[in-house]
Amino acid sequence: MSVMEFVLVAHAIIVGLAVAEILRGFAELLRSEDVKLNYRLLLIATWTLLLLLQVWWSIWRVGNHPVWTFPEFIVFLVPVAILYMIARLCFPHMLAGADLDAYYLRVSRVIWWLVAVTYADFAFLLTPFVYGGIFPAVFASQIVIAVLSIVAGFVKSPAYHFFVIAVMLTQVLWRALSYVIGG
Repeated sequence: MSVMEFVLVAHAIIVGLAVAEILRGFAELLRSEDVKLNYRLLLIATWTLLLLLQVWWSIWRVGNHPVWTFPEFIVFLVPVAILYMIARLCFPHMLAGADLDAYYLRVSRVIWWLVAVTYADFAFLLTPFVYGGIFPAVFASQIVIAVLSIVAGFVKSPAYHFFVIAVMLTQVLWRALSYVIGG
């Protein structure tokens, strides 16, 4: 097994666990009765799923990385580990009869700060490593979302949270489209 295969297996395990958490949560929502839904949690779960798939897709850009150091390995795994934690927080352990509004209020600060750390990690560590540099528009969008997320951790306004989630989803879709059109 090459070092790259070893790195990819560790990465794929964490991504797989995170995707399984989100899909489990959505499936439980379909199966459960008397669940008071919270659109912010559902949108954050959708964002997390899309971002996990995007990060997994982007790992092919490091396929020819000749030598891996332990710090590079950690830089590569930290964002997916954080996304796993976000995925785990998107749904309570037991969904039957759950009040997702109350649950969201309990975990939202942690989720928002994890989102901020994810975007800061992308901006300063992962993007330069995977893509070999910082691209101004991408870097700026990541820093703006990190700051918006920090503020969302303090602000309880549903409208503000929805705005930040919309910006996050727009950024993820913009990056996905840039893969498709070659940008």
